[in-house]
Amino acid sequence: MANFSEFDRIFHPRGVAVVGVSSDPTKYGNMFFSGLIEADSNVYPVNLKEKEILGREAYPSIKDIPHDVDYAVISIPASGVPKVIEDCGKKGVKAVTIYTAEYSESGTKEGIKREKELVDAAKKANVRIIGPNCIGICCPSGRLSFFPGTPKEEGDVGFICQSGGHAEEFAYEAESWGITFSKIISYGNACDVNCEELLAYLAEDPETKIIGIYVEGVKDGRRFIDTLKDAASQKPIVVWKGGITKGGSRAVASHTGSLAGSPEIWSAVIKQSGAIMVNDRDEFADTLSAIRYLSRPSGERVGIVGTGGGASVASTDLCEMNGLSVPLLEEKTMEELGKIVPPLGTSVKNPVDLSYFLMQNFSLLEECTELVAGDPNVDILIVHIGHLGRMVKFRPSDIEIIFEALIDTKEMMADKFPKKPLVVILHPAGSMNVEIEKVKLKKRLVEEGICVYPSISRAARALSNLASLEIEVE
Repeated sequence: MANFSEFDRIFHPRGVAVVGVSSDPTKYGNMFFSGLIEADSNVYPVNLKEKEILGREAYPSIKDIPHDVDYAVISIPASGVPKVIEDCGKKGVKAVTIYTAEYSESGTKEGIKREKELVDAAKKANVRIIGPNCIGICCPSGRLSFFPGTPKEEGDVGFICQSGGHAEEFAYEAESWGITFSKIISYGNACDVNCEELLAYLAEDPETKIIGIYVEGVKDGRRFIDTLKDAASQKPIVVWKGGITKGGSRAVASHTGSLAGSPEIWSAVIKQSGAIMVNDRDEFADTLSAIRYLSRPSGERVGIVGTGGGASVASTDLCEMNGLSVPLLEEKTMEELGKIVPPLGTSVKNPVDLSYFLMQNFSLLEECTELVAGDPNVDILIVHIGHLGRMVKFRPSDIEIIFEALIDTKEMMADKFPKKPLVVILHPAGSMNVEIEKVKLKKRLVEEGICVYPSISRAARALSNLASLEIEVE
């Protein structure tokens, strides 16, 4: 079990040292240092040769820093790391992130031995290690960042990530999904601080409401299961397991030196714990976004509004292949829809096909969605916006009209059907000009708290995961 106060000091340090920083902007030490300056951290560079770096006084050793330092980032060759850890212990540093690689993930005897020496040095110095072979911590409230450009906005999603690359990608890209983070932790080889401790900490962390995990393997399966089960009883958890194929397992061993384990066992364990298991990056982001913005539905029955004829068939198939159902609407609902939907080339069953008439009368969107949402056979609403290419090319002003119609629809749903989640589908465009307008529209919708997906299949997977969730976000 994690010591909450010990970990909270690491995430909210009084001072940070970067060991191995130089004036060369292409070096990782400089990137870590620049990111921490941008995050407004109390950060101090450590370099044996340089006296000043990026306008900050540099120190030859971490022991020479005349300020409190609780956390250090180490980016130097492996041979020098144990001495730095020893100095950190004397300085009172609580934890270090070690970016340096060539440890157990190398699979060599030398690398394994080097990692053991690292652990021994840390225990002796009473210093916790995050890594090695990782990029460490991003925590907006603690003014901690990986690199320049990391979002500063404080959020409520905690992300525990065994991969530095995935951690960096999510830090930069998650804004487009409407996700902001309380903490992101890249923990690499986990020679000391491990996934279980971080999970236990985030389960207690008041800044974190939802937890995402990317894990390749664990060293203590029973401890992981018990910790995951306990945490999942407190907060929604989404797990993306890397290395579920034979080739993927082999790649895991060379990436972080972990044992990946059987995919069947992982799937069963995660399901039994109450967490959600996802299969790839898109499903991971889509599911976190759904949990972040949508209420948990009471069932898995979907009402679809706005599709064309062929899209209606495809949408129904995709929903049902992902564990959802697309039921017939009640006769009364279809009668009411028939009063407002023109009869030519449309359908008032489910999906509700508005064909090209939506482009002529956008008020149909809110009216039809309200009728479908009011049907007792429907738990979830999907609004499908087609013909964007035609709008951009011939009537670009329609983009603003469709935006307003979607906002009105969202407000109506929040007022009248707060327990029935609503998502919007904006398919990828066929031309660059249309795609640019679509991205702008999506950004505005996401800023208004609307979940937007690029396909029915991605929306269906996320909604199915949302429906399986056992607890609500606090």
